[in-house]
Amino acid sequence: MPAGAIGMRQSNRSGDLTPASLNIAATASLSRWLNVGSGVAGSGLRPPGMCEPNWVEVRLDADPAVLPDIESAANDLHGVSSASFDAVFSSHCIEHLYLDQALPALCEWRRVLREQGFLLLVCPDLQAAAEMIADDRLFDVAYAGITPFDIVFSHQGLVSQGRAAGHHWMEHRSGYTLSSLTQLVSQAGFEGFAGLRLRPRFELWLVATVNKRSEEALRQLAQQHFLHVQRQQQDHSQKPRP
Repeated sequence: MPAGAIGMRQSNRSGDLTPASLNIAATASLSRWLNVGSGVAGSGLRPPGMCEPNWVEVRLDADPAVLPDIESAANDLHGVSSASFDAVFSSHCIEHLYLDQALPALCEWRRVLREQGFLLLVCPDLQAAAEMIADDRLFDVAYAGITPFDIVFSHQGLVSQGRAAGHHWMEHRSGYTLSSLTQLVSQAGFEGFAGLRLRPRFELWLVATVNKRSEEALRQLAQQHFLHVQRQQQDHSQKPRP
């Protein structure tokens, strides 16, 4: 989410791990992933490769109502230590940031990653939505009840719920094609990239590594962590366009 109270907080949920408690020796052998814009615990998309007991999730969200482990805006993680996570996962969050907020957010996500860490980023595929709009199908269902209008201009039902709750976090403020998203991630200092247009879900999936990796290593990372749907999509490792 793009806005909200910033800072560390301890969850009120009994038995939950807080960021401080996750630093103890008992979890030192586990990989830690930061879920940026997580929403309610257990809700939303889950990264296939980050499952217990190998990974420990830390939830970050600007909305105190979802009881995140860290209450923070997605583009200002000043309360999170540098090099403290093995992976950052963000699903359908970056499009809720204005374009001038997106690069600072990505720089923050890179900062909290360890040297061998990686970012797994998911957002709507504007190119796929534009193809339907060009065919005059703005309000036709693209997938799972979602229309191109929802993809570009926000899901109106969720926006209405947000207004009723007194916030505007569900509004879309930017959008990306795979090449523009990769370029932005490169500007944030990431060295390696593997991208996917997941056409059945009208989504972009991008994995970006802090350090440079071989094309084969990037491909393996993508295969481990990308959501796999019937292969009508294009899959490629790439450097951003100049």
